[in-house]
Amino acid sequence: MDITPDFNAALARHAVSPISPPEIFDIRQLDDFLQEAYRIRSHIASLYKYLRQTRASYLSTDRPSRAHLARSSSNSSNTTLHPSSHPHHGIKHLTDAQKEEIDASTKQLIRELTAAVNSLKDAEAVRQQTTTTLALKKRAKTGLGALGRWASGGAITAKSPEEEAAEEREAQFSGCRAGVLEYLQKQLGLCAAFGNEMIGIRIRRVIEKEKSVLHAVPKGMGIPGMEAMNGSAGMNGAGIGGKGLAVSEHYEEEDRQTEQRLAPEQLQLFAQDNQDMLKQYEDSLDQVRHAEKSLLEISELQSNIVNNLAVQSEHIDMLMENTFQTAENVGGGNKELKKAAERKSTARMLFYGTSAFCLTLIVWDLLI
Repeated sequence: MDITPDFNAALARHAVSPISPPEIFDIRQLDDFLQEAYRIRSHIASLYKYLRQTRASYLSTDRPSRAHLARSSSNSSNTTLHPSSHPHHGIKHLTDAQKEEIDASTKQLIRELTAAVNSLKDAEAVRQQTTTTLALKKRAKTGLGALGRWASGGAITAKSPEEEAAEEREAQFSGCRAGVLEYLQKQLGLCAAFGNEMIGIRIRRVIEKEKSVLHAVPKGMGIPGMEAMNGSAGMNGAGIGGKGLAVSEHYEEEDRQTEQRLAPEQLQLFAQDNQDMLKQYEDSLDQVRHAEKSLLEISELQSNIVNNLAVQSEHIDMLMENTFQTAENVGGGNKELKKAAERKSTARMLFYGTSAFCLTLIVWDLLI
């Protein structure tokens, strides 16, 4: 229950001003720079949230079921680049094509967000340059103001307190916006690093899985009697005394005898198994190659973001130094104005002398 009206009535009885209602934050009341910054930040947060939600299914090396493949093929036409509307959200097992699609959409989003941050930074640079140019033009037009500063004992090129205060406000304003740009670049760099880490883990898991499959193949699974063949081949090789040609002919003879003992259906089955295994290894190799390519591209984007972040940090340090220097200049300018007002200036003495001389001429003319 809201008791604010009752509380305000009690305050009014004691001649106390009522409390003001809490202000409601509305992004539409901000300027264009902050509105664009909020938009970019929301997209970065959405991308990071999407990567975290799909991390488990993306890193899983299990093969999806046929029913899942049918559902994923029916939803493939609804794929969008925005993470919030991606059809892969909530899926436990992803196919290789879906993982490649996630990599492509992540790279595209990081590129678009990087371009948006760079555009915002360029717009701010143009604004700062325009503000500086307008201040110089305004200062060049105020000729009487410069003459007045000279008449009061100051230098013609000295800045007025208003100009010093305006420069200090501009330096603080530019530093605030530079901090916003640095924050956006830092968040985008963290998001790119998270995606880069996911791709690296996926590559390592695929390679480890293929190694485990190779080690799990039992000895002699291809042809029955393989152990006997290997044993006889070892003894014959030792008896021959290392003659390679005789050993090779012996192996070929053993292979022909073994193939003659097998039925054609068995030979065809073994050949089909070998082709399936070879195809599986080729698919895994292609998957690793695509993942490594995505890893290199996202790493390059992350490096560019880190470099821009370093440049932005140097720019912020320079702006902060200029702000402190401007504040010191404002204080020094005020002291100089006080000293100039206290001492007698050449222009003031010239004005007084000219006035006295003119007054003397007028009195002399009246007396004569």
